[in-house]
Amino acid sequence: MLRLSIGWHFATEGVYKIMSTPEGKNSVLARIFPITEGPTFTSEEYLRASTGPFAEHFRAMVPDVESRDKLNPTRLKEDWSAELGRITAHYGFDEAQTAKAKEALAAKEILVDDYFAAYENQQKIKKYFDDLAAIAAVDRDPDAMSYERERVNDARRSTDYDRRGLIKPIVGWEKDLATAWVGLATPEQADRAGVYAPPLDDLAKIDRMTMYGTTAVGFGLLLGFLTPIAALGGAAFLTLIYLSMPPFPGLPLGPRSEGHYVFVNKNLIELVACLALAATPSGLWFGIDAFLFGWIDRIGKRRAAADASSETETEEAPRASRRSKRSR
Repeated sequence: MLRLSIGWHFATEGVYKIMSTPEGKNSVLARIFPITEGPTFTSEEYLRASTGPFAEHFRAMVPDVESRDKLNPTRLKEDWSAELGRITAHYGFDEAQTAKAKEALAAKEILVDDYFAAYENQQKIKKYFDDLAAIAAVDRDPDAMSYERERVNDARRSTDYDRRGLIKPIVGWEKDLATAWVGLATPEQADRAGVYAPPLDDLAKIDRMTMYGTTAVGFGLLLGFLTPIAALGGAAFLTLIYLSMPPFPGLPLGPRSEGHYVFVNKNLIELVACLALAATPSGLWFGIDAFLFGWIDRIGKRRAAADASSETETEEAPRASRRSKRSR
């Protein structure tokens, strides 16, 4: 029951995450699992909110975590030009289509220049980077007082709010450009090339590993297939989740925390349960492992029984000899 419960937890989490993606919403499985509503799954918010001694490493998994590239007009235009080149090559635009795409890019670049030239925006961006520098200074200071670190955690949330406000119009322009560029493709080009997808960055790879990894662990535990490996995979995933927001005294609670924990939370309990499952032959009791590897277990039991029988016979032989001598 423990194995099935944890397997169900992992499997449903994984399936929901997969079905939230555009591919999942448009798949045949969407007719079987009508759970496609809501935003696409991303681990970005969770990684950004990381706390504890490993927080810096988890935040670094988010590309451009502080949006410095988006708030640099030169780098921003270079990224847009590179994206235009990828879309043009993907669909095979002709000269007329390429010219229209470049016109759309030029129009957005004018908006970018106006945005960064505005005095108010310059001051907001300067304040944002100054706040980041102040936070980094406290993080690097090993002698920082506990109250200073608590203030930094509050300041980090406030600074991230400012970041989202600063890049909001830029993100909107990027979406408009992508829609306009893809819309230039003819039906024939779209059918031949397929749906355009930007190259996977590190965050997208992490999201896919999370979605498919948790699903594989879940079904492995539910079906009793490679049970020890599935249980260890679940324990490894939960270890990362635990370390990203450890419930240590003095650290802020996670954004989705459901209670007050000190050292031990639900993730750690489930992690220990996965380790316990990995140490038991649960799949051989009930699962696919019994069909695939049961013969190994049966051979082992027969050998153990034979060894025990041999030891019994060895112990009985001297006793029988002594009884025979006494009878004579």
